[in-house]
Amino acid sequence: MQTALGPKTYKFLFYVEQNYCFPILRPIQAKARESGCEVRWFFAGAAANPEFLNADEVRCNSAADAVSFQPDAVFVPGDRVPAFIPGIKVEVFHGLDESKRGNIYPERGMFDLYCTEGPGRTGMLEPLAEQRRYFRVRETGWAKLDSLFSYAEHAPNYERPQVLYTSTFTPRLSGAAALYEEIKRLSRSSNWQWLVTLHPKLAPETMAKYRALANENLAFFENDKVIELLHRADVMICDNSSILQEFLLLNKPVVTFANRDPQSYMIDITAPNALESAIETALERPSELMDKIAAYGPQVTPYRDGASAQRILAAVTGMLETGWQDTKPRNLYRNFKIRKQLKYFGF
Repeated sequence: MQTALGPKTYKFLFYVEQNYCFPILRPIQAKARESGCEVRWFFAGAAANPEFLNADEVRCNSAADAVSFQPDAVFVPGDRVPAFIPGIKVEVFHGLDESKRGNIYPERGMFDLYCTEGPGRTGMLEPLAEQRRYFRVRETGWAKLDSLFSYAEHAPNYERPQVLYTSTFTPRLSGAAALYEEIKRLSRSSNWQWLVTLHPKLAPETMAKYRALANENLAFFENDKVIELLHRADVMICDNSSILQEFLLLNKPVVTFANRDPQSYMIDITAPNALESAIETALERPSELMDKIAAYGPQVTPYRDGASAQRILAAVTGMLETGWQDTKPRNLYRNFKIRKQLKYFGF
């Protein structure tokens, strides 16, 4: 049967390790289904919650189920995937860039295809692809932006300004510990409504402290609500997480704490006691700042048309139709660790 994706339908597996994967993968699922392809979800580890699946989304209940499904391709927002699951391995990324890691991407020989969001990451990976020759790079745009720009807000009007706080998990780059007392103080006031969602790998004790702050002025959310929160918020407080870029793409101001590379389109502070005045400035939306934010978007990714998922699927099916052969390194140690975690030792 001829489809929009190619001369046949395919089976695709989504490999999920964190709740932030849902808005990244669902645009790909929607486009795949339009062409008659079959999609299933596999949850690796306990950090991602299968209860967030929709009623029409199908789960593989074990690693053995994922292998038996015999997918043609496995889509991964994280940075690892087991070799024992069939299909070409496709990296679709969980953030917009790798600035936290410097200018060299840590390519570990686990993927056949990298679908990049723009020239920055493409430029990191293409020289490695030419050198190593066991993977391809295709610049497609980031699928999560399809979710971000197509979101239909149901309750756009709020009585108070909505302030979103989020943080990366890397201790030296995170402001979560340093800002805790100030956010605690500010959340006792009714001036603003605080919305808090934190990286799932953040230190458990820090995560617990923020959860405990919940009151009539502060609500804590899981990562599956992030698209809703990005649209709901008027201002974001962040540090070095790439999620700040998503907020900027919505033409909204971001206050960063100790950003490692502060830019003119951010309001960067280095002391917790500067947070309140920085939020007040952001809520005023000064014209100079907003002009710089508007100019920033095209620098992040040229693909903001809602069609990234379709380009990703075209890149994947192009590989499938040309008979891509797996020549990746065997990665024995990494694959053994994943087998052990998933309790799968079949061959």
